[in-house]
Amino acid sequence: MYKPNCFLQSKVVPVFSIHDNINITILSLARVGLYAALVFSMVLWPKYTHAQRPPTNFGQGTGNTSNPGQQNQNEQDTGPDSTIYKYVLVNNIYEKSDITDSLADISFLHRHSLYRNQQQHISTGNYGAATQSLIYTPEINTGFFSGYNQYSFYQASLNTFRFYEQNRPLADVYFSQLGGQDNLNVGSSFSRNFADGLSVSLNYNRISQKGFYNGQDTKSTSFGIGLRYQSPKDKYNSFLVFIHNANEEAHIGGIRDANQLNDPFKKNIAVILSEASTRQQERSIAWVQYYKLNSASSKTWRLYLKNDMTYQPSYYRYSDVNVPDSINTQFYRLKTSDTRGIRRYVIQDQYSNGIYINGERIKGVQGRLGLIYDYFHIKEGISTSQSRSDLTAAFDGKVPILKSLLMETKVRLGLLKNIGNFDISGNVSLKLSEIATLNGGAQLFRSEPSFNTTHLNVNDLQLLDTSYVNPIGTVLKFDIRIPKIKFTVGVMQSVVNKPIYWDTSGHSSQFNDVFTASLLYVSQKIKVGHFHLDNKVYLQVQNNKIYPLPSLFSAHQLYYTGRWFAKVMDVNIGLDARFIADYKGPAYQPLYGEFYQSNTSLPFFPAANLFFMARVSSFRFWAVMENFSQYYKTETNFDVTGHPQFDPKLRFGIQWLLKD
Repeated sequence: MYKPNCFLQSKVVPVFSIHDNINITILSLARVGLYAALVFSMVLWPKYTHAQRPPTNFGQGTGNTSNPGQQNQNEQDTGPDSTIYKYVLVNNIYEKSDITDSLADISFLHRHSLYRNQQQHISTGNYGAATQSLIYTPEINTGFFSGYNQYSFYQASLNTFRFYEQNRPLADVYFSQLGGQDNLNVGSSFSRNFADGLSVSLNYNRISQKGFYNGQDTKSTSFGIGLRYQSPKDKYNSFLVFIHNANEEAHIGGIRDANQLNDPFKKNIAVILSEASTRQQERSIAWVQYYKLNSASSKTWRLYLKNDMTYQPSYYRYSDVNVPDSINTQFYRLKTSDTRGIRRYVIQDQYSNGIYINGERIKGVQGRLGLIYDYFHIKEGISTSQSRSDLTAAFDGKVPILKSLLMETKVRLGLLKNIGNFDISGNVSLKLSEIATLNGGAQLFRSEPSFNTTHLNVNDLQLLDTSYVNPIGTVLKFDIRIPKIKFTVGVMQSVVNKPIYWDTSGHSSQFNDVFTASLLYVSQKIKVGHFHLDNKVYLQVQNNKIYPLPSLFSAHQLYYTGRWFAKVMDVNIGLDARFIADYKGPAYQPLYGEFYQSNTSLPFFPAANLFFMARVSSFRFWAVMENFSQYYKTETNFDVTGHPQFDPKLRFGIQWLLKD
């Protein structure tokens, strides 16, 4: 049986204090202006709700890099429904993507799990808790980055906020519950067009889970609302977007004795931390404008200016008021102690202004050149603060050749405080008729270490203020997709000189050599009559195992699909499984919000969920017995050292797409 260490080693990071007046005129003006614009728009909103107009546009949340094999955001979902609508992202409103209401398929099953969008994540055991990808991708920061991205999986962002061009008003609501009323997930999306070129988009998601072990609570709120104005001849477009993300997690630090897992009352199992919690909050207020320089009626070329202004206040707060010396030295591994406990508070205010000139031939060559200015004010604890200004040159290009070849490039180059950092990438896609598609790409980067790897302030004491050499690396990737047999195979090779990682003590460290990570992934979907078998297998090799990731894991879905009751109800019934070969698994240090190396081996465990999904028109129902395979195993599944998965529990849910 797996036995966790009594204490999970770890390390500490900087504490920031509460609000601080920033005497910078441009930041103050931007803040006031954006807030005023938001309030002004809200006041005027009711005026237009009496009249509806034909489709205009509508709003939703990305991380640094996507996982290999992850579904492209522009891919169209498939499903038997007549409601078809398009969406645009504020980054490029002229690139429209189709969405078809897809309500009873495997991708729908994964919308509310750690497999969403074909990603492969693990967590500390509770939905809404900190997550980590199972696939290595290098961290690439061309400017300042705080490092707190352990909750990004649940967060909305400006980059993926959708404005829809629907053929009717839409509202999508859902509710799910796991093992009782203490574990809920609710959400809604709304889209509507109004008179005079106005449209609105709203997206809300709330997770509240008590969990099943003592002190395992999570709460996650993601809310976004966007307003769009489109001039009558589409000469000018303006977007005002507000996004709020708040993530709260109570931490157990791990269980003390694995033998207690046989106890039917999981709340009685002793844990390391009893009063530790995190709250991370991020807000974005953005004003994005497009202005066409050429004739709005041109069917051949577009030449336009784009301006992004964003204000993003955020903070990361960690506290533990019960820290005896044993936990202080063995779990947190701090050199100082305080009878009041531990408090870390990091506040970050960011103002960003980007201006771009864009030229593109419609359905042809595209190019964008821009400059992005970012001002950051970072405060740790009560008395420690710093400011910096980044300036980044940006270029994006796309060159389609005939209908079979597409070449894309992206360049980011730091010019001020971030000078010397860069991210240059290129991708080529070749479509061989209907037989196959070949995709290849290369990336070269120089990345700045994130703030939480170099600074630590606890109880207003600066315990860490260091620097690391900026890592330099390359990424090469290639895949082949054969749609007729639903087969994909791909490889990715990452080479990084002096990468940053988190060692077994829970402290950040720099690997003083060249690190390589190689990934091979295969995807195959098989269908025989009403029965389906979907498979994904990942094999990754590190030349030095500085990152706690498995060498081999796979995901499988075996299920039946059918149409019951005179073909009115679409039904899926089956098993959803993930197999991870034994490896030295990650531990989690909440003070830093980071997963780090451990010396504990996590054994192979055949994790599986049993599911039933049904759909009638735009109403969906699903029931999932999560951790179903635990019924047949005497061992307990651990995805993270010291954090067991819960016993089999029933999750049920409904989702309803309301039209008109």
